[in-house]
Amino acid sequence: MAAEAPPPLHQSFRGALDATTDLDDDRLGTTVFPQGFAETARTHFHTLHERKTTTISFDDVDGDIGDIRSVEDAFVLFGLKPDDRTSRREQIKMWKHIERAITAEIKRLTGSGRVEAYDQAKQLNANLDNVKRGFAGLQTKEIEHNQAQQRQMFEQAKKGLARSIALNEKERKREEKREMKALRARLAKRQAIEHENLDHAILVAVPPLQRHSCRVLELRRAETSLAAMKQYDDAKNVRRMLDKIEGPARRKYDAMMASRFDVAHEKLRLKHKEQQARQHEHIGTIKWSSKRRAEKHASIQRQKCANLDLDMRQANAFDQCKSPELVVHPSARHQRRRGFDATASQLNGRKLLDSIRGKKTDEHVYVAPVCGTHVFEKPLLDTHVYDMNSSHYMASE
Repeated sequence: MAAEAPPPLHQSFRGALDATTDLDDDRLGTTVFPQGFAETARTHFHTLHERKTTTISFDDVDGDIGDIRSVEDAFVLFGLKPDDRTSRREQIKMWKHIERAITAEIKRLTGSGRVEAYDQAKQLNANLDNVKRGFAGLQTKEIEHNQAQQRQMFEQAKKGLARSIALNEKERKREEKREMKALRARLAKRQAIEHENLDHAILVAVPPLQRHSCRVLELRRAETSLAAMKQYDDAKNVRRMLDKIEGPARRKYDAMMASRFDVAHEKLRLKHKEQQARQHEHIGTIKWSSKRRAEKHASIQRQKCANLDLDMRQANAFDQCKSPELVVHPSARHQRRRGFDATASQLNGRKLLDSIRGKKTDEHVYVAPVCGTHVFEKPLLDTHVYDMNSSHYMASE
């Protein structure tokens, strides 16, 4: 009696797949990918969630278990593209289904009692090992992709930080010039008022009476008496004598009064000169203090950026040393602690970029303010600027 022919591979595969229908989401544990990956996968990649299913089925797939020789074949069999990205959870679901199905098929072949079945079982086992290495490589590639993405965001944040430091320095110099100009204008105005007050005080000041000698007083009385007695010739001679005596005395008095005014102006000039010297020192203090604060702030930002870069490189090196795990419940090495997204060194690129853009701590996504005051030197993100030379619009970085 001839031996019964074995069933086709796709039929045995569907029979073995029945034992895997209880592999649901509750038994797969939690994914280890960042929260942002789900949104990225949903918008840029074909995933099982887009197929509106969480239970993988081969009812609508014309495939054979013998055709699964690599992870790309597994993706095609599951209705995905070979270059699609999926989360760790979906990869484990596919791997567990394939592993159980191929293991059941190998067990059926080795228990059939046929010699040629062992060759088929050997080939299936080799294919299973190859698929396992492929799924393990996907986890490694995903880690490398995340690290490259964080590195790109970190470099973008460094450029943004350099632009921010340059803009702050430019704004600091502009504010410094504005403050110095205001100080000089204030001092000049005060000094001009003091000059005007001094000139007005000199103009309205009542000069002191000039004191005359006894000889001058006697000659004035004699002049008056002679004029009263109608002795005009003698009075005329007395007046000539008075002019010779009073002329030098009057010039001396005028010189004394002019010297007093000059002394007042000189005192005011020295006072203004001292004020200008003190203001120059004050401006120098303001200038260098502002410059040192700006240099210190820039140095702190650069050192902070260097420290974040070092921490991220070290954390990435540790992640690269982790071996992939194709298990339902990952070990502690692959589990994410609480607050990982907010404090992990692996995500320093995203965190630094968010801080440069102005994202607040309690915000999930950075959003540029709609009603913010527009500053032409530092426009908001995605602001369109019209270039007169090229006659087209450019978006600000």
